[in-house]
Formats: sequence, structure tokens, C-alpha cells
Amino acid sequence: MDQVIRPKNAVMLFKLETVEGVDAVPTIANAFPFEADGYSYNNPFSEETSNEATGSLVAGAPMIVGQPAQITIRFRMKGANIAYSASVKPPHHDLLAACGMRGVFTASVSAAALAAGTVTSATLGAAFAATAQAYRGMPLVLSNGRTTFISDYTAGKVATLADKFDAPLDTSVTASIPDNWTYAGTSPKDAAARIADHPSGTLYLYEDGTLQKWTGCRGILTEWSGDTAKPGFMTVQMVGVFAGAVDAPVPDVSVAAHLAPIVVQGVNRPDPAFSVNRHPLPIDNWSIANGTEQESPADPNTNYGFGASILGGRAPRLECNPKKTLYAVRDIIADIQASKQYPGKISAPGSAYNRWGITLPQLTPASAEPGQSGSLRVEQQRYAMTSTGKDAYGRDGEAILAFW
Repeated sequence: MDQVIRPKNAVMLFKLETVEGVDAVPTIANAFPFEADGYSYNNPFSEETSNEATGSLVAGAPMIVGQPAQITIRFRMKGANIAYSASVKPPHHDLLAACGMRGVFTASVSAAALAAGTVTSATLGAAFAATAQAYRGMPLVLSNGRTTFISDYTAGKVATLADKFDAPLDTSVTASIPDNWTYAGTSPKDAAARIADHPSGTLYLYEDGTLQKWTGCRGILTEWSGDTAKPGFMTVQMVGVFAGAVDAPVPDVSVAAHLAPIVVQGVNRPDPAFSVNRHPLPIDNWSIANGTEQESPADPNTNYGFGASILGGRAPRLECNPKKTLYAVRDIIADIQASKQYPGKISAPGSAYNRWGITLPQLTPASAEPGQSGSLRVEQQRYAMTSTGKDAYGRDGEAILAFW
């Protein structure tokens, strides 16, 4: 009897390529966690029905044509669960890089007293760099028990914060930045930058005694979302070139099998997990649609008629459904009419090295439609996420994902 394949017995390896389309030969060190029921892939060929006259009503042989490889992978957002360094990265580092989200490691900055502050900003001390946007999107740990995020940073060391404090911050408060990895979208300015900002990768899928390979893979985030008090999820649609299939045993790997942190403020944590315009919002769920364009250019000089995929422009949007309240508290219709812009943030404050946060420096409200959650009125809100300019590392600023 032929062996039947069980897709839950699967391992994926992904490694960035030195040369586009050339097998990077990923190893067990390149394994990453994913949802066992959250992946799929297509065949390298498709069928086009023939319209040739055959002298009968029976159609002629179909045309068999090549098509781009599409592999969908869904995974939970989680950290490495061990101390970060330039070589210790979050488990999905390479996948994010192949989606045009370049990672940057920043070593910790020790706690130092603030030079000044307001209810929404902090002027950082001597140990911090005097480089504009050097810390945008990073967590700022304060001695008053708060952890906030930096939505803007000037060469004068003024950090604009994603939260609002009850009283102005002052020199009695110290601030530090922990070791962290941040990821943000990129817009390559030349050929050399494209290699660094939009790298391709090789994907191996071991599935219950079989191995399939794809090269020249780049991806887009088709899902970046979560529910209150649950983990955040990402779904990556990788597009590449089929590179063969063989029988091979599933390798023994060690993946980040620890729990994923959840989006909730939690006990004894004063920092809101979800806020827009520095106002905590009671939501059921949130989602970010990156709206990234992705093309697989036709190329007859390839095995299947298509080359490695190319990433294009993006039109990112944040959606959420806060419970409606009094207009005196929150009036998004007035905000839309006034074309207001303000920061937002989403965070999952788990344990050390297994925390993540998303800083949204510039949100513009675009729509708010009435809805219901159970018996409660909600507003289905959509915000345009726009860039405030490049950070100190040449990345865009519409969303910054941090792990610390």
C-alpha cells in the first residue's frame, strides 16, 4: 500500500539567498514555528482548456503551462524567548525580511534620568544617541513602572511617545531601552538597496517523508491581526519558483515552541495594550492590511516561465472595532472631517524576550461604520497608516514591529 502523507508531520526551513534564485540550502537552524493547519501550496503547472477543433465534440488535449509558486504560511507572533543580540533573532526574522521588513538590532541603553518631559514626550539623557529617528518604534522603559513606545525621535533627543501620562514626565524619572529587534517596511532607492531591503529566500517544506523546495521567494503579509486576549497572527504569502521534490525524512529540529504573548494589558501593568490617539480602545479585534503589490514577471528563460517575485508599493490600513462611546469622549467623525493625524500602538507584554509591540506613528482616520458586538454598538474604524519619513536606518515609518 502506498504511504499516505500526513500534513501535520511537517517542518519548514527558510533562509535568505546570497544570489536571487540560487538555493541557499537552509538547515535545521533555519526552522521556524507555524500553524500545522495554516499552510498551503500550489502545483508548478496549471491547465488551460484547448479550443482546437478536433472533428468531434470531444475537446483536444489541454495546454499545460507553468505558473508562479505560491506558498501560504500562518504563524503566531512570538519572540526568541532568550536574550537578543545581533545574532539571536526572533524566530521569523528571515520570513519578515523576505516580505520587505528589514530587521535592525539595537543594544540596550542603560537607565538615565530624563533631561525634561511632558505628558507625551521625554527628553532623553546623555547615553542616548543624538541621531534623528534612531529609536523610533522601540520600547522605552521608565522608572515609574511604565513601558511606552517612541513614535518620533529628534536629534535633540526628544522622544515623542505613543502614550499620554497623567502628569508631565520630569527629571525624577529614568528611562532605558532594552536589547531589541525592530522591523519596518522599506523602499529601496537603488539596486544595492533592493538586495538588502527586499532579499529573496529559499523555502524547504518537509512533509511526512517528502521534501519540496522553492527558490527566489518573496512574500507579502496577507494577514496581520489578532483578537483581544489572544496572540497576534501573521500570514505570509510567499511567491517563488518551484525547485523540485524528492523523498526525504523529516529532520529533527528545535523550534520556538514556547507560548506566544497575548494582546492584553494584564495584571499590575499600567500600560494599555491597544490605543489610538493615546486613548485606550476597547476592541474585539484588530488587523493591519499592508496592501503590498507583488508581481511575478513572465520570463521564458526560466523553468516555468516566471522569475522571482518582486515587491511593489503598499497602501497600509489599520482596522479595529472599538465600542462606541459618547462623542465628548471620542468623536472619530470629527477627526475624519478634520483630517487629524495621531499615533497608535498595539502590544503583547509577555515575558522578557517574548514581548512584541507595533508602533503606528501616523494614523489618519478614514472611515467609521456602525456595527454590533453582541448587544453593544461598535464602530468599525479604518485608519490610513502613512510614513513620517525614513528612520536612521533608511526604513519607512508606517509601522514598526519591535521584539524585546
